[in-house]
Amino acid sequence: MSHNSLKSNRGFNLVELLVTIGIMFAILTIVLSNQSTYTDHTALHNLADELSLTIAQAQAYGIAVRELTPGSSNFSASYGLTMSLLGSGSNKAYLFFADRNDNLIYDGDWTCPIGGSSECLEKVNILRGNYIDSLCVVRTNGADQCGSVSRIDISFIRPDTEAQLKFFNNGGQSFNPPNMKGVRINLESPSGASRSLVIYSTGQISVQ
Repeated sequence: MSHNSLKSNRGFNLVELLVTIGIMFAILTIVLSNQSTYTDHTALHNLADELSLTIAQAQAYGIAVRELTPGSSNFSASYGLTMSLLGSGSNKAYLFFADRNDNLIYDGDWTCPIGGSSECLEKVNILRGNYIDSLCVVRTNGADQCGSVSRIDISFIRPDTEAQLKFFNNGGQSFNPPNMKGVRINLESPSGASRSLVIYSTGQISVQ
């Protein structure tokens, strides 16, 4: 057997081994980074879809004249969601509520006590570090009005499919923005990815 043949069969030397490990490490880093980004974006898209479905559920409850609680014989309540960036609220949760007194807003504590005369039906926590970044007024003309809205209540009252939208400013006071045609809910992930949900006063829901 020749000297060259012996040399070609002896395997990796130290330098070749280190280069190979370095290449494998770089590939693994890229794969894990892309997987993290994919997971982050997927979780955010799922949040937008789930929020859209919950709003559609409130709309269906309002149209179908759902009984407030089994055996209560109360079919008059409208249903909706409230999102609040005020100090009394949270950018990492939203509430599903039944409007018992027909004032088109949620009258209750953000801790969401359930039962008795409470309007809160469920508190939905936003997971995976995602959060509500901002609430905006969608206008019939001009740019969306953001920064001055800190709470929005969206409700549906029978027999209309239209959304009843109630806006609150940074001081928690109710106001009626001019040229309003809907609300935009901007969602954001820990990595800075964004997704938005638009609910028009017509009742149309659009995930963007």
